[in-house]
Amino acid sequence: MRYETATEEEKRVLEAWMKAGKGRQTIYDRIVSDESLKEYRDLKAEFDGATDYGKLQSDILGTLAKRDRQRKLQRISWWGGSVAAVLLVACLFVYKYVGEPLPERTGEMRVAKIESEPIIQDKVILVLGDGKRVGMQGLHKDSLRLKSAVVVGAEAKLVYDANTGQGAEDVSLEPEINKVITSTGGFYSLILSDGTRIWLNSESELEYPVFFGKGERRVKLVGEAFFEVTPDVARPFIVEANEIRTRVLGTSFNIKAYKDESDIYATLFTGKVAVEPLADTTRKVILQPGKQAGWDVQARKLSVREVNLDRVMAWKEGMFMFNKENIEVVTRQIERWYGVKFIYQVKDRNQYTFNGYFSKDETLESILDAFTYTGGPKFRKEGDTVYVTDPL
Repeated sequence: MRYETATEEEKRVLEAWMKAGKGRQTIYDRIVSDESLKEYRDLKAEFDGATDYGKLQSDILGTLAKRDRQRKLQRISWWGGSVAAVLLVACLFVYKYVGEPLPERTGEMRVAKIESEPIIQDKVILVLGDGKRVGMQGLHKDSLRLKSAVVVGAEAKLVYDANTGQGAEDVSLEPEINKVITSTGGFYSLILSDGTRIWLNSESELEYPVFFGKGERRVKLVGEAFFEVTPDVARPFIVEANEIRTRVLGTSFNIKAYKDESDIYATLFTGKVAVEPLADTTRKVILQPGKQAGWDVQARKLSVREVNLDRVMAWKEGMFMFNKENIEVVTRQIERWYGVKFIYQVKDRNQYTFNGYFSKDETLESILDAFTYTGGPKFRKEGDTVYVTDPL
């Protein structure tokens, strides 16, 4: 109905559904008034073509610099009902994801820029090579020396000095390994020393060398991350995630490899990647853009399918998007963001599936209410536990 593609039968079903329950008309009105991810991207593409990003970035950073550094920036919903709101988000997108120009590749220092949204206590932790753990709220400080890295709080950077640590050309020494960990509700973005940009979803871990040597650029992932890899034919970029290995030269892709999920997914957005099980590299598959490789952990089977890229990257854009997802799949995503545990007291979990999308700025209660109003089970929250029961 939202995109005027519903059949007459579908219109009748929807109308009957809205009349059959209290509050359903309100849910429908909220859905059809939102801007979809596709509409947002179309508008942003149009906005990009007419925007001087260098000047825009300078103006935005100049304005922000005048504000109190301790003041928390209020998050703005990406799903407003007006073009003005969408264009404002496009401006914020420049500040959050474009960032500063990459540093020149000199022998003096390399920069890994880290961006966090939001920095709240220790939702994001940096683990240094010696095991020292640093909560990223320390970025509020002016500067902090951490072995070969300097955390520059005012500019939200990690600066790696090749003269005090291991340089990119010095491959005789054991590489220094760092790790970024996001906890429940955490989201983080960083740029590695080679320029590769990575976004980490909640409850994820990324392990990487402070400097890459002359050979392969290898990182390890637990959880979910989106990668934009800097091209380098001489040094392939390799991601090891649970039981699969993804090998690229320069491209963008998403990997989902949570330990509590029965499948591992690698989804290609641009370029080309090779995906293979660690235990059997002969079963390697080559992905084209729009394709997803899935590894069934129990069946030990690798498959390839075409997917909706908007849904795959919705988490990166601050959204939950569900497409006929089983309730257990849905609640696992919610658990990672809101820090709750679902206890099931229903006869058949498979009878509940969900479609739709929600901003991560929504309260947990509003999302659960929407599930119930659309024919789902009932939810009762007690502390950090949510009990799921069949409706009466």
